[in-house]
Amino acid sequence: MAGRATQIDGLRAFGMLGVACVHWLPRETRGWVPFELGLFFFLVLTGYLITGVLLRERDRGEASGVAWRAYGLKNFQVRRGLRILAPYYAAAAFALLLGARDIREAWGWYLTHTSNLHMAAHGWADFTSHFWTLAVQQQFYVLWPFVIWWVPRRAMVPLLVGFSAVAPAFRLFDTELAGRFVLPDLLPFAACDYLGLGSLLALAVHRGLPLSHPGLRRAGVAAFLAYAALYGLDQAGHPVPVLRAFQQTFLTVACCGLIAAASVGFRGWRALLLEHPAIQHLGKLSYGLYLFHNLAPLAAGWICPWLWNGRFEHGLGFAARLGVFALISWALAWVSWRMLEVPAQGVKARMARNP
Repeated sequence: MAGRATQIDGLRAFGMLGVACVHWLPRETRGWVPFELGLFFFLVLTGYLITGVLLRERDRGEASGVAWRAYGLKNFQVRRGLRILAPYYAAAAFALLLGARDIREAWGWYLTHTSNLHMAAHGWADFTSHFWTLAVQQQFYVLWPFVIWWVPRRAMVPLLVGFSAVAPAFRLFDTELAGRFVLPDLLPFAACDYLGLGSLLALAVHRGLPLSHPGLRRAGVAAFLAYAALYGLDQAGHPVPVLRAFQQTFLTVACCGLIAAASVGFRGWRALLLEHPAIQHLGKLSYGLYLFHNLAPLAAGWICPWLWNGRFEHGLGFAARLGVFALISWALAWVSWRMLEVPAQGVKARMARNP
């Protein structure tokens, strides 16, 4: 179990590095490289991990022979809240302190974890745009225990397949939605395949599918090739009608294959890379890094305003600016880890021992 978690943490680190590149590098520098893949990987991993937790809790609850759902729901939300919400609100308060415009003008959306709906209607927010995925995940945390704990077991597979199908069906009509929403892909319906297929993988594993099954890797590789082809055609200005709606679904299947492979354990250079101490450190801090990385440029503007005097726009100067962003992000994430996440994990462990 420890080895499997180790390589998943390594993937978290690389996913976070990709997300940071999206927010720190100019569009022309990034070119066609889809650095945002890490963001979608996090959503798929959320579906996989949370569903696995809920399925195991359902097994324990039903085996106990007593009414368990009401207490289990409260316990689940408290544990998730300790781990997720305390750092989230700390980051939101930090954004307010720094003067991030959107969170100051629309703080209620961030407070209630509906910032994705706000941005879908009004467009990207400077420095707080990354909060949209956190809103989607929190909406998922609220909904998913009712799905996994109350739906009959025999209906679970068709329900998860149907839930996952919502996203590509939704994308088929994105041009019609563009008249009503600036960014329709930020609505929760567009994330159903990430979360749903991650959940379906967890259900399959729970029911006995070995993560080492070769079909998982083969499906992952084939799906990634399909995604890469559709993505390349889209970037070249030749999107494929209908199939374009399934582009992200193919990516989701690829992420499921990657999760399975890392859970079993890569070997050779990939294992050395994913298990490197520096990568493991970043993986451990990945949640805090996600929370604070997009606020780092705003914080740098207060601490080091000279970084924007024109001499740091290219070459070594730009690399130095990125180094400042990285250092600020790491420092804030480390403080969040030590002051909020580690204590929360201790409370969660005590709650698990004393249900």
